[in-house]
Amino acid sequence: MDKIFISIKGVAEKLGVSEKTIYRMVSDNQIPFAVKIGGQWRFKAEEVVDWIDSQKPGAAAPRRKTDYRISLAEALENGAVLYRIHGTNRDEVIDELLAAHPYSANFAAKAIKISLLSRESVASSSMDGIAWMCPDPALPVYLEKSMVILAFLEKPVDFKALDNRKTELLFLVLPANNTELAILERKLWRLSMSAPFLDGIREQLTRKKLLEFIAAEEAMIFQQRPSA
Repeated sequence: MDKIFISIKGVAEKLGVSEKTIYRMVSDNQIPFAVKIGGQWRFKAEEVVDWIDSQKPGAAAPRRKTDYRISLAEALENGAVLYRIHGTNRDEVIDELLAAHPYSANFAAKAIKISLLSRESVASSSMDGIAWMCPDPALPVYLEKSMVILAFLEKPVDFKALDNRKTELLFLVLPANNTELAILERKLWRLSMSAPFLDGIREQLTRKKLLEFIAAEEAMIFQQRPSA
């Protein structure tokens, strides 16, 4: 375990700053690969080294700042719309969904699945035939930019929903940080209260039409102009 994770003190020594500064950076989501283990903050050793290297002159650009105006349509454009996803249970559906997405090498599919199932083990996110999945904040997995994957299942699947209704489609939110996760979660929650939105999603429109439809619904509900 010690070879995989390092402590607040270890990160502070590597960066040459105080432990108080590291706590502040974690609080501000400036070190997104921090995880709590046994009530203590720990950091993946390899990612700490990569992150420090990225701060050096000539290195790749640092992570972008939080987008407080991020929209569901924008996050979906960053992600994907997938059709006819197979699976006889929730576990298989997640496997196929993550395997079907054309992700890059830094897309940690296994870590994402563990985080998703950790949260789903508390209570199913599925209601009215639609699942709204997000990573467990206790096991954060962050991407370079927030994305949403919308997946339509080939057949309804039992996701152990509280209303006992089988799941027909799911929204998977994969955030860049906790703030954007919270924003996207709240927007999805509000949109899910709109019957026209739910009816439109269930029509399984093409990706282009879906993006246009969601942007228009967001503009109407949140009184914002759709993105150009």
